[in-house]
Amino acid sequence: MEPIQKQQAELIIQQALKENFTDNEKVVYDDFIVEAGVKNPAEMTETDVDTLIRYLHACEASNEFVINVINRLTQVAPAHVMTKLLNSDNDGDGVPLYQELQLGTKATEFDTPSEIAVAGQRQYQQFFPTQDSDVEL
Repeated sequence: MEPIQKQQAELIIQQALKENFTDNEKVVYDDFIVEAGVKNPAEMTETDVDTLIRYLHACEASNEFVINVINRLTQVAPAHVMTKLLNSDNDGDGVPLYQELQLGTKATEFDTPSEIAVAGQRQYQQFFPTQDSDVEL
């Protein structure tokens, strides 16, 4: 794993730990995680990561749902396992999960290089708007 990916995963994990779920939300995400085949998230293994990834891919979860599952899982699972999950490429398009979620590309579907480029350009323009944009200073 490249150092930048590990560093990015660590930042995401730190942010996820701050997420405040209601008791009902915890039940929903915990149930999903168990349904996906992770029997004990606190003792989650890299094999469990593969199982979870396949399950997410099979159920075509929305990015918002994937983010919430990751945030909830991060609160209980070992950090090294979460790093593996965040750096996984479950849809085989060459873009790690954390980057798919940042770009807004579909985390559970193969994205073409042009779709990834367009999403990257949108993200770039969000942070570095052009002169003719409607952003006021």
